[in-house]
Amino acid sequence: MPWSDIPAPYRRAASLGGYALAAVLAGSEIVILALALNPNVNADYRAYYIDRTTTCLNRDAVGSYTLGQTVSFRNDGAKQAADIRVCGWSGPVADGTHSLGETSRLRVKIPPLRNGLAATLQIAAVIRPPQITQRVVISVNGVRAHAVTLSGKEPRAVSFVIPSAALAKADTLEIAFDYLDGIPPTPAASNIYKRSIKLVSFRLDAIETD
Repeated sequence: MPWSDIPAPYRRAASLGGYALAAVLAGSEIVILALALNPNVNADYRAYYIDRTTTCLNRDAVGSYTLGQTVSFRNDGAKQAADIRVCGWSGPVADGTHSLGETSRLRVKIPPLRNGLAATLQIAAVIRPPQITQRVVISVNGVRAHAVTLSGKEPRAVSFVIPSAALAKADTLEIAFDYLDGIPPTPAASNIYKRSIKLVSFRLDAIETD
């Protein structure tokens, strides 16, 4: 039936329906665009995937740990180290666990402390001439604790006392490693693939005082 043969009231109703449908579709597109520009996601997801302000995607991992115990990050310690590694690490291999990206994190539960804590890490630098050193800044629970420059291929013991400000009422310890000299596998590779260190072992000791 030609459009002109349809009674006027029906034509008006059809036109109004068409306008309403167009308005709904336009509104849906606006909503979709707004969600794309401002997605309702948590801060960790936004920082890693959207804003790209970190290369370390946080996950809900907290490893169990006994003070005074040395945890291997080589193949032989893979099971225990798995929950301690939060992000910014590859899997363990024979020479340790390699860092990935510009930041890595470890996280463990700790018991109530009467005094302080000291950390001892065995770390080796990833080097590729002309890059022959790796600068690493270590923070604990958001408090800067230590900075070290690593060189050579052999693992080195890195020890430091954890600042008291990082331990205040804490039952969890998060250790963050920030790398200033990461080496990308290729010039075009994303920052998330940079290599900086190989973590060989990890240990925490309670500080005893008289």
